[in-house]
Amino acid sequence: MKKKSKIKSVNGRSATQDRYTGEGQEVTKVTGLIRRGSTYSLRRRVPTDLVKALGKTEIWIALGTSDYRAAAKEARLASVRLDLQWEKHRETLKQGGKINPNDRLSEGELRRAVISDFWAREQAAAITVGDDERRENIEHEIGGLETRDPSAEAALFAQARSIIRERKLNISLPAERTVGGAREPFIPSPELQRLLELIRRADVEHLKRMIDRLEGAHGDQEHDPLFKGVNSVSVVPAQSDGITLGEAITRMQSDPTRAHLGDTADAKYVVTFRAMKELLGEDKPLATITRAECAGVQELIAGLPANVAKLEAYKTCATMREIVDLAATRTDRMLSPTTVKVYTHTLSAFFNWAVRKGLLTLNPAARLAGGKKRAKNARRPWKIDALNTIIAGLPAWSRESESIGRYWVPLIALFSGMRLGEIVGLTVNDVEKTYGEHCFVLWETDDQEYKTPGSERLIPVHPELVRLGLIDLVEETKKAGGGRLFPELPGKDQHQLSDLFQKRFSYWLTKLGIKQRGLSFHSLRHNFRDALRENGVPIDSTRALGGWSRSGIVEERYGAGVSVRTLARWVAEISYEGLDPPDHLQPVAMGV
Repeated sequence: MKKKSKIKSVNGRSATQDRYTGEGQEVTKVTGLIRRGSTYSLRRRVPTDLVKALGKTEIWIALGTSDYRAAAKEARLASVRLDLQWEKHRETLKQGGKINPNDRLSEGELRRAVISDFWAREQAAAITVGDDERRENIEHEIGGLETRDPSAEAALFAQARSIIRERKLNISLPAERTVGGAREPFIPSPELQRLLELIRRADVEHLKRMIDRLEGAHGDQEHDPLFKGVNSVSVVPAQSDGITLGEAITRMQSDPTRAHLGDTADAKYVVTFRAMKELLGEDKPLATITRAECAGVQELIAGLPANVAKLEAYKTCATMREIVDLAATRTDRMLSPTTVKVYTHTLSAFFNWAVRKGLLTLNPAARLAGGKKRAKNARRPWKIDALNTIIAGLPAWSRESESIGRYWVPLIALFSGMRLGEIVGLTVNDVEKTYGEHCFVLWETDDQEYKTPGSERLIPVHPELVRLGLIDLVEETKKAGGGRLFPELPGKDQHQLSDLFQKRFSYWLTKLGIKQRGLSFHSLRHNFRDALRENGVPIDSTRALGGWSRSGIVEERYGAGVSVRTLARWVAEISYEGLDPPDHLQPVAMGV
């Protein structure tokens, strides 16, 4: 019987809804629930922001039942699943990914559902020994599954229907036939076809283990690697056991605990993730990835040419494999061993992250990059003759492009040990008098990031920098209303500032005739560290000045650290034997 009833809405006004009653039960009408033929379906409009990505404006889901109450229940569940799926699509689009409209469920989700069902059946498996008739029946069932016997296929559909409803999977099923009713047309989705094949493998595996038990074995040895480690004595498979490579990558990219690392750190993973997806497949279960497969990813990356994005010959290549195959026929410069090692470290770092998140127990790429022995081109300090050549050339190099930063940045590095990225982004507020001493004040801001937590520090300004007029420059820039200390240096952010300066400095070294492997701007920091050591600066003061992490010794974790006055005393002691004093740069010549 059907009747109208008034209900009170949230805003206090009354509205009319249909309620269906029968056998003492009342069912509220579900929006979008429509009867098609003898069974019900759910119709939902696709949200406007997802229409283009999904390529459709509405979705129809066959509910597979002619009973209204059952259909209403299934429709509500299907609506919730759709809402969750659409939220997942939005997140994918936000991360720059693409949506496959025909793939609503991942391989990992389907595997998790089937493996969990298989585990439950194995827990309930009975041990029967020496039953020849039973063995014959089991072998007959296996044969029916392998040859796709109609009765076996019908049984698979029944299992699929049970798993879909129990696991609330968003997969359409054929309508249940009523007595005397005609069969309605039904085209199985790719998800349903894949689910049926996984269930088939689970059934065959379960039956083969039953035969093992009939023969007196324990029956927990896998025949199909998909079910390795899942048996009658194993714990219930965790949700993370079946996570796929693609799902893990997406989760890592959106992990809020990694947000502080910034775009520069994430950029290192782009090539690694692409190689993993291409070689292993996004649907590859994370837990099944082997060390040999990780080595394959490493070798694929090693076969890439350097700066491949800038080479016209590779523009038509759609995959990394095509790029590698083409590179093998050409003479382009390949990625350096150091670059390949960096990508290998990101590969290992990805699996370390998965271990920390409980998605894996072991890292299959651990130590794949090799040991940490000193490379032939490892950075080393400049010799005193080369330092004198650099210092003598700074005024002319600065005037060449009317850049006062070209003069000061190398000198600040030599007499403070600061990193390039820390220097080029200095503002007038980063040099101030603190505790009676002029100091570089390095604190993280929205525009300035540092390499390690220990990088935040106070560094007293060396007397040589004061003599050359650095403090005067700061005061004059401040009075003029300036912000950055070296505003003429090109670059829109800290990363670009340091990258462009490094390239120009490296080119200038070549013009000076002193460019060598293992020597760069960063070598000035090595000179500073050696100067600290040569002048007997204690290790705690050395770490405080250079921003190097503490060793972890208990006594180093107590107290507020070395005072600014003590640091200033040690900085004043720093000198370089044989170094010619820098010339005072004439402000007028620089147009200041």
